[in-house]
Amino acid sequence: MQKQVFALSWLASQATVGNKVGPWTTKDLQSQINSLNAPYSKWKVVWGPCYTWDDLLPPQVSNGMFVAQQLDASNNPLPVYVVATAGTNSESLFDLVIEDLDINPTDWKLKQGGGNSSPMQVTKGDWEGLMRLLFSINMQWPLNDIRTFLGNIPNKQAVTLWFTGHSLGGALAPMLMLALMDPDSALNTQDTNLSNWQHVNLLATAGPSIGNQAFLDHFKSVFGAGKANATFIWNAKDVVPHAWNAGTMNALTKPTNIYGLNVLADDPVGKMIGARQASAANQHYVQFEQTAAFDGPLALYTDSKNTGVAWTADSSFLAQLGYQHLNAYVSAFNGDKEWFPQGQPPAGCGWFPLGNSCDDPKSAQQLVKALGKS
Repeated sequence: MQKQVFALSWLASQATVGNKVGPWTTKDLQSQINSLNAPYSKWKVVWGPCYTWDDLLPPQVSNGMFVAQQLDASNNPLPVYVVATAGTNSESLFDLVIEDLDINPTDWKLKQGGGNSSPMQVTKGDWEGLMRLLFSINMQWPLNDIRTFLGNIPNKQAVTLWFTGHSLGGALAPMLMLALMDPDSALNTQDTNLSNWQHVNLLATAGPSIGNQAFLDHFKSVFGAGKANATFIWNAKDVVPHAWNAGTMNALTKPTNIYGLNVLADDPVGKMIGARQASAANQHYVQFEQTAAFDGPLALYTDSKNTGVAWTADSSFLAQLGYQHLNAYVSAFNGDKEWFPQGQPPAGCGWFPLGNSCDDPKSAQQLVKALGKS
């Protein structure tokens, strides 16, 4: 089941930039699900996909989300639903600047807290993303927001509900789950809180730390009663899950570089890492769950002679980062072998890059140049 949920999580991100004319429609998304091998194809989109948009021009999708219901072998609906939240859209300035990098703390509010200061804090960027998922006028399908849709699901005591997301989605999914399930949430959760459901699960992958110890303790207190299960999966060679805890951020470069590369402190990548480490050192965020990371192999770099652009420490770092943050998780879930017939996507299905992201030194070097100008 976790493999299937992860596949839906991956599709949530791909739906934001899944085709050249814009984000996927419900028909587009359902077509992509249908193209997969069973049991990955046994899901029906029942809400969304919905998107929020950047405030800046040109407009880009900043958040995406959908709900799918599981089907049996005869395509009859089962009492299993997945709420899938998209990760970062690399074309969205709001995602890159606000949701991913604004780690100033903001209070997590509860009913009893009112307008008073709370000991529970989360990153401001992720809070802004959560507010968009919950309250944006664009997050209604066709007329129901996510809280109304979930509240209207019948016979909840027989329903298993999943929340999932990768990367930015791996940060937003647990926040969304808590906002909707916690009876002490600032939201009215009478129709959605944890006690209404047979079981609630979280599968969050590749997400950064989002809150302080008080927030983590509250999350565990709400979902530690036996009706819920939270699973956080991260790759030891993935940079993103090391953020934003000060200790895990330092582990990117101490005692050695995470990828064994000689990245200099005054090079573009070195400056980027140093700045992020300094930001994390000023905060008090903790890793959401101290589970052991999986540790897959480093991706091999191809011969750069074909492109005429030599590999550098910086370009090697960024290429490896992309592989470890994306492809490595699909491999860990065996998706590159199980999702598609014969391991190859059908014609017109381009949402998963089966190729090795470390085989293009020219593109990687362009990223380094862009980073140096930022």
